[in-house]
Amino acid sequence: MRPVRLAVVDDSTFVRKALQRLFEDGSEVLVVGAADSGEALLRNLDRWRPDVITLDLGMPGIGGLATLDRIMAERPCPVIVLSTHSAEDAPLTMEALHRGAVDFVDKQQYSLVDFESLRQVLLEKILAVGARPSPGQPPSLAAGVRALPRGASAAARAYDIVVVGASTGGPLALEVVLEQLGASLAVPAVIVQHMPRGFTRAFAERLDAHLPIAVQEIRHGTPLRPNCVYIAPGGQHAKLQVELDQHCLVLASEPETPHMPSVDVLFESAAASFGPRVVAVLLTGMGRDGAEGMRALASLGAHTIAQDEASCVVYGMPRAAMLAGAVREQLPLDRIAARIVELVAPR
Repeated sequence: MRPVRLAVVDDSTFVRKALQRLFEDGSEVLVVGAADSGEALLRNLDRWRPDVITLDLGMPGIGGLATLDRIMAERPCPVIVLSTHSAEDAPLTMEALHRGAVDFVDKQQYSLVDFESLRQVLLEKILAVGARPSPGQPPSLAAGVRALPRGASAAARAYDIVVVGASTGGPLALEVVLEQLGASLAVPAVIVQHMPRGFTRAFAERLDAHLPIAVQEIRHGTPLRPNCVYIAPGGQHAKLQVELDQHCLVLASEPETPHMPSVDVLFESAAASFGPRVVAVLLTGMGRDGAEGMRALASLGAHTIAQDEASCVVYGMPRAAMLAGAVREQLPLDRIAARIVELVAPR
């Protein structure tokens, strides 16, 4: 398989050279060009033909957001934003994800001396969004694996909550689903989107400002209310539990998991608190977070939905849930909201 072609855009000479050194062997990722501005990238797009672009937002000239708009209009390809969780950068990063960037990396999490950790996280993301199957390559979902039968009982069951998990490509997918839900949802919805600490508040605020439904970041002890969407904060787990005969959301730092917040932790708490009265959705994302939690929910009779491969940026988490036998329905992104509304409508 040929290496993924990467273009680097950053006004820092140090960062450009550092990223080129990270992938200098060219075996999995080949850096085909490095630009110090959006204008320089756009002049070379057709010549470099990148599969993936890493993009700094805080550049002089036309800047990162305008550069992203031009990429999406002229030669669309996956864009990974290199950002910081500063008060200024976090909202800019959320705007970039809304405009088509598929993921981001917080540069402040990594040492400027030891770049190996940065290399590992970038390599995983670049390969996930940039790898293209070769002609004749079999589909990623193993032959014979199918969704659970829908079952006649689902039509008569009452659902009290919606839980959603997403990772790479998730912010834009979530915005699509939430926008299509409209201004009224009969039950609360709780979302885990893999994001580091410092970004989820900006994510919740952006959704709340642009959508007809109320969106907020979870705080410890937040009570659940219908027609509200709750976003798990980065760096902590969100769990559902009952306190004083009322369902609420609590935050925890245990257990230690590769992702905090974790979709599995949320889904497993939903199974414990609501049993079969849950609609669980897994959207685009790398890895397998959510598969075990969704299997626990499915075993209780909850209604489980996975985004289909064709509409995913990365068909990782939904695929893992399918392989675990945890999915009742697999749907394209643009049909998920309507199905949620149908399931949770008062009966």
